[in-house]
Amino acid sequence: MKTTLFSKNRDEKNYELFFESDELHRVQYLLETKQFGELSELQSSEDEDTGIKLKLSLAERGKLVTAQLFEYIMSAYEAVSPIMTFRNKEAVALSGAVTLDE
Repeated sequence: MKTTLFSKNRDEKNYELFFESDELHRVQYLLETKQFGELSELQSSEDEDTGIKLKLSLAERGKLVTAQLFEYIMSAYEAVSPIMTFRNKEAVALSGAVTLDE
């Protein structure tokens, strides 16, 4: 899983995770079923201009996380999921799964 920190301030951390295109449904499933630890097992994309992008915003010291999936279509990323919000234990689990690579 390739992780890019795209902005950082005292209250919020934002991440972009890139995956191969064929992982879209699996990423959606893992988010919907809250199996965040398995995100690191997926095939990551080395190229930021193809595939799937998962944007995450971590706030309140990891106790609030918003997530949205994008797919690279016709030279730009387009949203393919609604914004998902995770709180408390779920947010801590998701933020722990993404920040392990830091």
